[in-house]
Amino acid sequence: MAHPSQPELSEVRNFLLLQYPLALGTAIHATPLIAALHAAIPGARVSAAASGFALEILRGNPGLERLVPTPSPLRELLPAANAIRKAKVFGRERYAVLLTTGNERSRVILAAMLSGSPTRVGFTLVPELAREYMHFDPRISQIANNLRIIELLGHGPALLEQLQANPALIEPQVFPSSEDVAAAHLLLKEQGIDESKPIAVFITQTSPTQRKSWREDRFRAVAETLHRNDDMQIVFAGTSAESPGIEALRAGLSFPTASVAGLTSLLELSALLGLADIALTLDTGPMHMARAMRLPMVIIAPAWSPPVEWLPLGNPRARILKNADMTEAPANYIIDEVSVPEVEQNLHELLELYPPRTFRWRA
Repeated sequence: MAHPSQPELSEVRNFLLLQYPLALGTAIHATPLIAALHAAIPGARVSAAASGFALEILRGNPGLERLVPTPSPLRELLPAANAIRKAKVFGRERYAVLLTTGNERSRVILAAMLSGSPTRVGFTLVPELAREYMHFDPRISQIANNLRIIELLGHGPALLEQLQANPALIEPQVFPSSEDVAAAHLLLKEQGIDESKPIAVFITQTSPTQRKSWREDRFRAVAETLHRNDDMQIVFAGTSAESPGIEALRAGLSFPTASVAGLTSLLELSALLGLADIALTLDTGPMHMARAMRLPMVIIAPAWSPPVEWLPLGNPRARILKNADMTEAPANYIIDEVSVPEVEQNLHELLELYPPRTFRWRA
């Protein structure tokens, strides 16, 4: 039963997402919750408070009534709480704060409490501060875990009905602006890319400590095949810190390529991914952005990482290549069990399913 000062959760129609995750993928995997709230709860109003890359990922999302920039409570607890309170997102109307998975740190829910938000629902490490809470279920994905919040709100049957009618609700979404798209077009032109010809994005770098790497010579071999057989232009994406590794890889190729590493904002990179035809990517942050932009891709995934949590299982645009038999990997692990011919075959099949320079499959 609800506290006298709080409504039944099933009656709540105003929702404030707090988004302060430390990983890009976590921010992207929270976005399906926005569309699902609208689909499952008639009259839902959804806003978000965020900082850092979560703030950028949520910009332009049509499902958000407001997006409130705040300091991160992970670093500045009281300033974040004050910013949430002063925003008065729903005026005097009651609302529930929603806490997504990967965002369940104590300081996030403390910021909600200190902001005066009485109804706090979702994942948290301090359940005594939440109206209703849940624990992460490792048997299902990050996205599916987040959608469980709608069950806590009392709309589980409606959510199930909507997911059956529209399975795409589980897919993450980002929304580059027209300015982001224009910047992506300009950057491709400056990098010597001809948009009348096929474009492949290569995401080849990741943190060495995550043991998710594939060898440079294998990336080069695949790039040479795509260029020779499909007249494919190769664009490397990554961060500024990853540029040296990308440049070393590019230097060993027999044809000119482009790199946008460190030259884009997150939404500009999303726009650029939306202009490409296919991607070859490691299991890393920009891969989730490619998924959100509906870009066909081959994902080279580490054997030790459970695929269900992060990877787009069952997505026809994604081919996930990994060794399912290895549950642990040594400290110096590299994904050697994924071969060049295997990658090339899957890229070829995707290009047949989604021919280059045809964008009907974006819908």
